[in-house]
Amino acid sequence: MEKVTAFLLAFILFLLMFVLNRYFPKKQGLIYKIFALGLILMFGARIIFADSFDSIVNLQTTLFSKPMTAFLAVLRWFSMVVIVITCLSAFTKVKAYKHITAFISFVVFLVNLMFFNENVTAFVGDAEFSYFHYRSIMFIIELAFLGALSFWQLFNMIIKRDFPTLKQTGIMFLVYFALCLSVFPLSTFQVLFGTFGTALEDFNLAHRLFLYATILTLIILFAVFRKREDYVKKAMLLTLSTNALILFCYNWNVLHFTYADLPLHLCNTAIFLIFIAFAFNVKSVYYFTYFVNVIGAIFAMLLPNSTATLFSWSGIHFWFCHAYVLILPVLAMMLGLYKRPTFKYMRNSIYIFTVYFIAMMIANAWINTFTPVDYFFLYGDAISEYIGFLEDIRLNYQWLINIKGIIYRVYWLYDILVYIGYIILMFAIWGVYRLYYKVEDHYKELFKLRTIDKLQIVKLKKEYGDISKPINPEGTNMIKITNFSKIYGMNKHKAVDNFNLEVHDGEVFGFLGHNGAGKSTLIKCMVGIQSITEGKIEICGYDIEKQPLQAKLQMGYVSDNHAVYENLTGREYINYVADLYMVKEEDREERLNKYTKMFQLENAIDNQIKSYSHGMKQKLVVIAALIHNPKVWILDEPLTGLDPSSAYQIKECMREHASNGNIVFFSSHVIEVVEKICDRIAIIQHGVLQGVFDVKLLTDNGVNLEDLYLSFVENQKDKDEKELEKVQKLAFKLQKNKDKRKKC
Repeated sequence: MEKVTAFLLAFILFLLMFVLNRYFPKKQGLIYKIFALGLILMFGARIIFADSFDSIVNLQTTLFSKPMTAFLAVLRWFSMVVIVITCLSAFTKVKAYKHITAFISFVVFLVNLMFFNENVTAFVGDAEFSYFHYRSIMFIIELAFLGALSFWQLFNMIIKRDFPTLKQTGIMFLVYFALCLSVFPLSTFQVLFGTFGTALEDFNLAHRLFLYATILTLIILFAVFRKREDYVKKAMLLTLSTNALILFCYNWNVLHFTYADLPLHLCNTAIFLIFIAFAFNVKSVYYFTYFVNVIGAIFAMLLPNSTATLFSWSGIHFWFCHAYVLILPVLAMMLGLYKRPTFKYMRNSIYIFTVYFIAMMIANAWINTFTPVDYFFLYGDAISEYIGFLEDIRLNYQWLINIKGIIYRVYWLYDILVYIGYIILMFAIWGVYRLYYKVEDHYKELFKLRTIDKLQIVKLKKEYGDISKPINPEGTNMIKITNFSKIYGMNKHKAVDNFNLEVHDGEVFGFLGHNGAGKSTLIKCMVGIQSITEGKIEICGYDIEKQPLQAKLQMGYVSDNHAVYENLTGREYINYVADLYMVKEEDREERLNKYTKMFQLENAIDNQIKSYSHGMKQKLVVIAALIHNPKVWILDEPLTGLDPSSAYQIKECMREHASNGNIVFFSSHVIEVVEKICDRIAIIQHGVLQGVFDVKLLTDNGVNLEDLYLSFVENQKDKDEKELEKVQKLAFKLQKNKDKRKKC
């Protein structure tokens, strides 16, 4: 009789859906949602009533045989999952949910219909139940909604011939069985296996394994869903938050509900808040859970007030619910569904938490006058058990309020200290979040750059073939800068404008210009520290943008502001750099010995760098730049702050390196140094190359290099402008004549 009633009611509901959709074709989605809400209401009503089946331990019962008991436990498990998916299929576009509703839900509906009597017996604990028993009526209506919704999905697929492909079928089963791991009746494992396992406490093995599994679950979910569409991510979060709500509410017994069952503990409220945040997209509620509830879940899991085994009734209720509270808010942020919070969100969360905290102080004081409760652990010794001195404070600093003869007790100082401690923890987790954002940004940028590099490599291979070889084979013995320009950020002014230059092997090339003229900008782009806005730079035939690794292997760089690892010894630092450049052991030892003697660092090379003077650090940086014997040695103001002896040693090293057929390119504004060691110079002013000159040619013809440099500098009060113009014209004339003779 009951089976026929359930089937007929399901058919009537299906016909009602069919008629409503015919009359209101534009409201099909709304109609489906209304019927899904009917299922939600009936299922929600069922799980808050206690079932006799839930008291069974290890299949020991007189209600059913052991095989039937095991079968019913699994059926109740699978039924709970399909009901969740069927309800949520109305509120998401995920195709797998539609397929599960059409096929798996329909099968589960039929199986439950076949075992209707056994199901109701499991509810009421008596095989001789009445047809009009309220649990029987509730189950009839629940099955009717499930059957109507599942058949409606199947009917639509048949009409539209929109059957799942083989791949979609596989995904359907994968999603279904994955969700089976996230929600089930609290009694499932107790019924099947008993209260097996050890309690999760005091960081024993079981406790640690669950903590590891929680973090691993977060990582796996992020890895699986990070590249999915937003609607899939939202559906996943809505499903898991619904599952958390079901697990929490399953513990209730509406017929024996007490004040202690009220969901006023912080993590209990979190279960409802997380569901509200994801179901209704309430951002303020989400950020509250992100800042406040996550902390509570962390401490509850690290210092549990439960001694239950993981798969017992109370163990599932405690551990799984807290895991959900920890995972879901963090996962939503990691998946990018919410903007990173500013301090404004943090401040608002503190305000809301303050209101909650005061409310719990009042609730504890009021309710404890007639029944013991301990909301947010403000009334008992759960916190002071771990922090001993708080117990004395709790007991000795009480505020007793007498209202009409009733004494209300408030542990005011203890509560204030707990409040302050929690606010401090909120700021601590804010710091952890900020650190995570920095790490995430770093790796996003890294992956972005690696992707760009891969695309560039593919493009270069198509254009040039073997990219380990120079793009410009004719430029293997030179630095070649072509139409180079650099603009910083959104600035309209060019730091360097249309710069062209060639520097050949065997040259010590000086680069002159006052501070801010563009010297360091050009050098930083040459060595790959700064990007190039326009033009290109080639180092020994390798394009610094297209072949950065190959180009950098050709050069050594000494910056104007040396940065070294000061906790390393000098030898360790040089070996570190040599490893980066893949220098052979025998070569690095030979060069290190040579340069330590040259720079008189034999006695200091095995000392920590933080004990070095400025000049010693500069010498160490020079050795690091030369340890791989680069073809091109680039120095940016290398002699600044050095004593005469150290400056002389570096100048000698520059001459030697160029005489071996290499290129030395250095910037300076010290004219005397440039005049003594350079073969050619370039002068830059306001980012524009003013000229390239042969130093020996100028000095042989009586051109003062300082006057030539000053002729390009504005507002020289101590020099006659006309005389400087004559010097400049003579220099250009001499250089032009030399260039003509070369061409001839």
